[in-house]
Amino acid sequence: MAIWKGSRHSGVRYREHPTEKFRGRPKKYFVIRYKRHGRLAEEAIGWESTEVNAHKCADIRNQILSNIRTGQGYQSLKEKRGQEEKRRTAEKSKAVTLEQAFKDFLETRDLKTQTSREYHRSMRVAFFDWAGRRLIDITRDMVAQKHSSLKKDAEVNYIRKCKEKGNTPTDDEIKKRGGSQANLHMRFLRSLLNFSAGYYEDAEGGPLIKYNPVQRLSQTKAWYRVPRRQTIIKPHELPDWFKALTTVENETIKDYILFLLLTGSRREEGMTLEVEQIDLKQRSYTLLDPKNRQPLTLPLPDYLFCIIKERVKNANGDRYVFSGTGKDGHLVEPKQQVKNIIKKSGVTFTLHDLRRHFITVADSLDLSVFAIKRLVNHSIGGDVTSGYVVTDVERLRGPMQKIEDKILAIAGVKEKGKVIPLKRQG
Repeated sequence: MAIWKGSRHSGVRYREHPTEKFRGRPKKYFVIRYKRHGRLAEEAIGWESTEVNAHKCADIRNQILSNIRTGQGYQSLKEKRGQEEKRRTAEKSKAVTLEQAFKDFLETRDLKTQTSREYHRSMRVAFFDWAGRRLIDITRDMVAQKHSSLKKDAEVNYIRKCKEKGNTPTDDEIKKRGGSQANLHMRFLRSLLNFSAGYYEDAEGGPLIKYNPVQRLSQTKAWYRVPRRQTIIKPHELPDWFKALTTVENETIKDYILFLLLTGSRREEGMTLEVEQIDLKQRSYTLLDPKNRQPLTLPLPDYLFCIIKERVKNANGDRYVFSGTGKDGHLVEPKQQVKNIIKKSGVTFTLHDLRRHFITVADSLDLSVFAIKRLVNHSIGGDVTSGYVVTDVERLRGPMQKIEDKILAIAGVKEKGKVIPLKRQG
């Protein structure tokens, strides 16, 4: 058992090592004792061989006692070490660049594939010249200037691409493209800096970034006004569009486009739909990881069910309902086939327009807002009552079937309760 000995300095004592020597005598281990808030505290200082002696220990103790009396500075060695660690962390945080923050962001966030792709593009295209810039050096003025330059760059690139295709864009189209791209990149920067504010600390343990400089755009109303896209396939266009769809030779792509049209699903949700997510007995499919992160099981309407049933039965071990040659094994966005449908039908559309078309048809049937929101997996918002409503597949089957019937009737594919099968190749 160690025997503690007092020194000539008050509150400083030591014990000797039983075997080891220092400068020809037993090596000493020092501790200090003091009262803090009426309680006796004892803290280890260290071995004599690490340049510790009674005099230094007394100085440390006196400094702590002085800090306790004045209420200033550290009031224990543990507290001092904590402060020093915070300072080191703060210095390290100060050196973090935009590129490093982006790496940390990706490591701590489970992003959707499309979101991750967009964020990487923003870093590569919009902020490549800021990659090595420290976060704390990004100012509001820099953000405003960057926002403006991104718009100009996007406009120039858009004009160039249009000319390469032999098209001449209008001034409105140019401004819309420039503004939307600049806004998109700045929303990414805002998200990254919001993350950084919570992830990195200053010396006091507070956020490294106390004010997100991107907020300048909101305060000065500098966000570019970009009209929300409102395009849908109009009722009188749908028969020609549907006819053009029948000419698509790739059955997987044809079925995929039909799935989007008849469910209102997002592009990624359709592309990544797995065979295991299909329940043929229940005639339903489950979105496991949709945009809002809320898994949801939805009914398959009659016409679409026949198509999906065939795809599941003929999957032959494929993981995805709409398998493809992409690196992940599922279908990738069929841009060329969409262009072909546009050319043959004369109807300009995007895959997301199919979702808008679905919602528009649903609204025309006077279905409840709640049912429509559930079918397209939109957030219910701040409706507290809706949080108590349990959504059942069968409760949504009727609304889903009504929407399919309406779409097919407009397209001329379904008349008087008779389904006219979509011609398949082979």
